[in-house]
Amino acid sequence: MPEPDLAAADPRVLQLLGRLAERLMAVAVISGRDTDELAERLPNDRLVLIGNHGLEDRGPAGSRLAREVEPFLPALRQAAQALALRPETQLPGVVVERKRATISVHFRNTVRPADAGATLEVVLRDIASATGLELHPGRLVWELRPPVLIDKGQVLHRLTIAFSPDTIVYIGDDITDEAAFIALKEMTDRRTLAVGVRSPEVPAAIFARCDLVLDGVPAVGEFLESLLRANGP
Repeated sequence: MPEPDLAAADPRVLQLLGRLAERLMAVAVISGRDTDELAERLPNDRLVLIGNHGLEDRGPAGSRLAREVEPFLPALRQAAQALALRPETQLPGVVVERKRATISVHFRNTVRPADAGATLEVVLRDIASATGLELHPGRLVWELRPPVLIDKGQVLHRLTIAFSPDTIVYIGDDITDEAAFIALKEMTDRRTLAVGVRSPEVPAAIFARCDLVLDGVPAVGEFLESLLRANGP
């Protein structure tokens, strides 16, 4: 999707997730987006919504940040102010997305994304060093995050403790999903299935630990339909 604000869930996938949520112990969506935004795009109360790669979640009382994030909110504000003053972030196609717990700098729409990404990396590493934040790569995006030990893998471990499932199926298509794929391999006491979704924007090595790799959103829909059939009416 050219603009991050315009991205929308595939209607078929969303409908299948809703039907699976009615039959399974839990269906969780672990995203880099804020959970308020997730709730608007995924209007289903049965879904467990985890935002900002695990730094935020959403319950009946609304969205809340992880306790570990709170001390770094001033640093995030400082970083956002510093980014606004850098000419590199004003280049055509660069989009700075301020979230509750992170800052994303997208360069997908620049004329030469590889060059723009390399230029932005230098700027962002300087800002990360000055503010005490960490810099993480994503799909044609750089992210500034608080330096806390929370990622999608840690979220999977946390959800496993909360729900104690016999089987876990995880589907991911981003660089940040590698932590979850690694976490699944550590769960030797239960059945797991790591499913990657290929993308020209993500190195193939990210999916090295996957048990299955799919080609695009249509294949994800077919896979979810097979899960639905396997779990009966």
